[in-house]
Amino acid sequence: MINISVSSRSLAAARRVDPDVSPAAVHAAVEAAIAEHTREQRRRPITPPETADHTDA
Repeated sequence: MINISVSSRSLAAARRVDPDVSPAAVHAAVEAAIAEHTREQRRRPITPPETADHTDA
């Protein structure tokens, strides 16, 4: 479980878009975004980065 706290800066940014937004709504949106990101990461196979051949010529 992830502990999320909404900073005053985040709330201020959200209120620039919607002046009536509540801290609970911002918190819920952040939780939903994290959940979606986690689901997306599980869907994508993890591929190792390509290894560079560092041989001197």
